[in-house]
Amino acid sequence: MHWRTIAANLAIAGTLACHGSASAGEAPLPVRDDARVQAAVEEARAQFLPAGRLDRLDVTVLLAAKDGNWLRGSVGGHTAWYPASCVKLGFAIAAVHWCEAQGRPADCLDAHVAPMLQVSDNVETGFVVDAVTGAPNALTDGAEYEAWFAKRLYTENLLEARGLLDGQRFINKTYPTNSGEEPAGLEALARERHGRNAMHADGAANLMLAVVSGRFGAPAADYIRARLSRPPVSRHSFMGGGFPEGTHYESKVGDAYDTLAEIVHAELPDGRRVIVAAFSNGRDPDGPDDQDLTSLAAFARLLVERLPSTDD
Repeated sequence: MHWRTIAANLAIAGTLACHGSASAGEAPLPVRDDARVQAAVEEARAQFLPAGRLDRLDVTVLLAAKDGNWLRGSVGGHTAWYPASCVKLGFAIAAVHWCEAQGRPADCLDAHVAPMLQVSDNVETGFVVDAVTGAPNALTDGAEYEAWFAKRLYTENLLEARGLLDGQRFINKTYPTNSGEEPAGLEALARERHGRNAMHADGAANLMLAVVSGRFGAPAADYIRARLSRPPVSRHSFMGGGFPEGTHYESKVGDAYDTLAEIVHAELPDGRRVIVAAFSNGRDPDGPDDQDLTSLAAFARLLVERLPSTDD
């Protein structure tokens, strides 16, 4: 990935706590802390760090248990990061919801959502944001900022209703995008007033869990997972090289500035299902656009080796 993978805009939303707390009327996600998963995360992280310039790593891991629960381990799970293109997972959820709210198929914005998820296209992401919010960018002169910004909260309001924010921020497009090389007009004002996007490992893992467990409906799960599916070793996967051959791999990466991040749902050949959300400073902000971004694969390998069997 390179500078074109800086994320698109999301908006401010809900309250998903680290154990999957939910808003009124929404059942909590079936997540519980587990000492074995916690030990696996801590041991893998301790052995991995530092890795070259990468010396910061916050990670949350959810391991599916046979009783339907997901067993959790986390280090730095609530530390805020600039998420880069990881926010596009939220935009995809909003896009599917918007389509269905219009009485249209879940994939009605596929021309834009597919490249947004599959190759992290920023320009197409801008079209997704504009479509679901009905609030494309405009000049600030005479514009009704508050009304415009309220529309831009579509994704945030959706996630808030499902209890899936927990202090994260999803506001801005990232650039270059369909509205320009750099923020301008109302979009510049939004970033100035409300700050940059932010995610953390706990929230990212829970967001992926909400998708794969069907919290947004079966059509949404099937569609988004199909667009996230990719070979573990690819230009758009950072941890995939650490998973065993034959793993079914679904992920969204993000890299910008010094952020190197990925949100993964993987089904291992031995039947284990795991979600890993990792945020690190593994990208060199002064390095070339085509720098090697696969350093987290070594961490993933150490983690998979240490995760317990779900038969225990």
